[in-house]
Amino acid sequence: MNPIAITHGILALIIIAISLPLIRRKIGRNSWYGIRIPEAFKSEERWLEINHYGGRLLLAWGVAIAIVSGLGLPLEKKYWPAYGVGLILVLLGGLGIVVALILRYAAKTKKN
Repeated sequence: MNPIAITHGILALIIIAISLPLIRRKIGRNSWYGIRIPEAFKSEERWLEINHYGGRLLLAWGVAIAIVSGLGLPLEKKYWPAYGVGLILVLLGGLGIVVALILRYAAKTKKN
């Protein structure tokens, strides 16, 4: 079994677990957990709204990582380096997309 896939599968589960309370609007404004952008700190309502949206994106990203990790489990050892590079692209590319979409959403729904 591919240890790279196992490690990233665990990471996917952690991301999914972190996203669920955000989606359910269970995390109020705090100093360490949530989508921490200036617009989110304007009010409790904005915090919950932005974190709900961000949580949904994090969930989708976590599921994508889990799928790619699952595909890598049965790979032969000779394919692990190429698989690792592809997985890094999913991780970093996905993170970039999530951050960009959260910032765009916050700007688009900004309340003066």
